[in-house]
Amino acid sequence: MSRSLITCSASRIVAELSSGHLTQEDVVDALTRQREKANGDINAFEFIAPSNHDDCSGPLSGLPITVKDQIAVAGMPLNHGLDRLNRKPPEQTAPVVRQFLNAGAKVHGKTTLPPYAMDFQTFNKRNGPTCNPWNLELTAGGSSGGGAAAVASGMSFLDIGADLSGSLRLPAAFCGVFSLMPTDGKVDSNGLLPRGQVLNNFARPGAIARGVDDLALAWAVMSDEAQAKMPLTDVQIAVWDDASSRLPASRSVVSALTAACETLSPEEGIDLIETPLEQLFADEVYACFGEIMGYETGALMPAPIRALERITGKAAAKNSPKFLKHVHEGYRQDKASYGRALDNRDSLRAAFEQSWANSDALLIPVCGVQPFPHQTPDRDRGGIRNYCTMFDVGDTKVGYFDALTSFTVPVSLMGNPVVTLPLGLDREGLPVGAQLVGKVGGELELLAVADKVASVLPDLHNPYLPSERQTHGAS
Repeated sequence: MSRSLITCSASRIVAELSSGHLTQEDVVDALTRQREKANGDINAFEFIAPSNHDDCSGPLSGLPITVKDQIAVAGMPLNHGLDRLNRKPPEQTAPVVRQFLNAGAKVHGKTTLPPYAMDFQTFNKRNGPTCNPWNLELTAGGSSGGGAAAVASGMSFLDIGADLSGSLRLPAAFCGVFSLMPTDGKVDSNGLLPRGQVLNNFARPGAIARGVDDLALAWAVMSDEAQAKMPLTDVQIAVWDDASSRLPASRSVVSALTAACETLSPEEGIDLIETPLEQLFADEVYACFGEIMGYETGALMPAPIRALERITGKAAAKNSPKFLKHVHEGYRQDKASYGRALDNRDSLRAAFEQSWANSDALLIPVCGVQPFPHQTPDRDRGGIRNYCTMFDVGDTKVGYFDALTSFTVPVSLMGNPVVTLPLGLDREGLPVGAQLVGKVGGELELLAVADKVASVLPDLHNPYLPSERQTHGAS
């Protein structure tokens, strides 16, 4: 091949493996060399699997993949990002990973996450922080930070992660790569939580990759929908309108979105409509999400810890009126409030879908801030962390959790599929990402729109990757 293996897409690697032009040993050796070069800086892996080249049958032909260490793989460590090492591997593989194994993939390693996937940075006392491969002083995001950093730096072609309130989308945006969060409930979420626990809502397995083609490859494995290019002519995209929105976003985020919109033109077959998306960002949307999430995640905690969290977390909740405040209200375990929230969610979803019925997708930021220096929590109780950190966003100070979830939580509640895609680089040379939101159940159509959008935007090549082209900035 004419270029380094680690710069190739997963789809290209599969094609070369299938044709016999590459062996799985060739590919694993290339990944091993890149890991030896980069992982000492980035720290993206919990575990590296022993090489196994015995069976490369199936449509993926032995493609090495990585899996977030929240997701069970039989016989491999499963640490859930905890400070202590779990020495008893699971006996069962999560259904989403089993689909990839049945298709001929090989799990090359397990990637890092914060304890119980409950933070938007990736670090624990045992492993230390996972660093952003664009700037090692900054976080890779969370909770799928290890997977996004590994993919961005060429240590993985495809990572299988999960998203509850931004865990795929935020790391993908911070690390300048792509992610797919499928429609809520469309992919089996068993095997994501300790002791066989499950969440009824919001927990969505998905994929992180360096391009839309690889997301389509992953979706073909995760679903019964055949991988195929959807024919598109013109598409209409509703775009978040900063001027009329109450959500704070940094100048870098707004500039990158503006620059991207100037590139996405009718000449490219893309019509943009600016809209405040009031139904998506209404106060009751955040309250509804928090009540459901708090009730369901709180049920997994011992009652004394849940009660103590509500009492001692008041300062953090005060700094997070959109996120933590409502989650802590859900911790009360009030069944009537939970039932009302579920009913209200259905009404909010219907109104939201109607508000953009004539558009093919929505384009909104992933979050209002850029990658930031590693933060130390003000309190950490067994992985349940609280921060009093405040971000300066424009003329406004915004608390840690609200700054990182104001754009992701509403989409989580609505249940729509999302492709995260990089818009470009800001003035500091950091990637800026956006959520491209599709119709419920419309993953193939969304991937087609994402492919059209991504083909117009600049390609980003992380400094850890050899590049034949110059990386372009978006602002």
